[in-house]
Amino acid sequence: MSWSRRDILRLGATGFALMAGGSLLSACGWKPMYGNASTTPSGNGTVDANLAAIAIKSPFWERDAAPFGEFSESGRAKYDARTSQILHNALRDGLNPYGQPSQPAYGLTIKLTESIRRTITAESGDARREDLVLAASFLLADSKGNELLLERTRSILAYTVLQDPYQDLIARNDARDRAARQVAELIKLRLSSYFATNG
Repeated sequence: MSWSRRDILRLGATGFALMAGGSLLSACGWKPMYGNASTTPSGNGTVDANLAAIAIKSPFWERDAAPFGEFSESGRAKYDARTSQILHNALRDGLNPYGQPSQPAYGLTIKLTESIRRTITAESGDARREDLVLAASFLLADSKGNELLLERTRSILAYTVLQDPYQDLIARNDARDRAARQVAELIKLRLSSYFATNG
């Protein structure tokens, strides 16, 4: 393979641009959020170490007991379901993959709510497309119970309604699983941001 003068100049310019970009990022105070270089402002370990010190409590889950229910107050059931388990496991893998801390410095409490909105309706009034909205209110507290961070996040996922009970149930459950994983990522990102700025 032969290199032309143009290729060498292009390669050199790319290398120079990367070095200049790295210098500019370090000059403006940018630092990685994860890893060994992710120290907190107080010097209290890394962001990863603070995340690993969080005890995750099982999320409280509310949804209609019937898979095709109308989400009425009278039909609302309060129990732990597969979605809360998926969220809990995704958070555990993201925050403390080596297991819950034996002496946690923080506690994370989560409350989940779900709603379904019809977005496309046929002339007959049947739903053809729905949005599943999974919202999470989460509270980060220290070991003494002092509130550090109280926020809310949500994930909205659309799925097609085929008017086939089995296929519709599968589509809705798949949307729930994906929404739970997205909410877990959003919570982890917000906690990381908190520790990077206030930790």
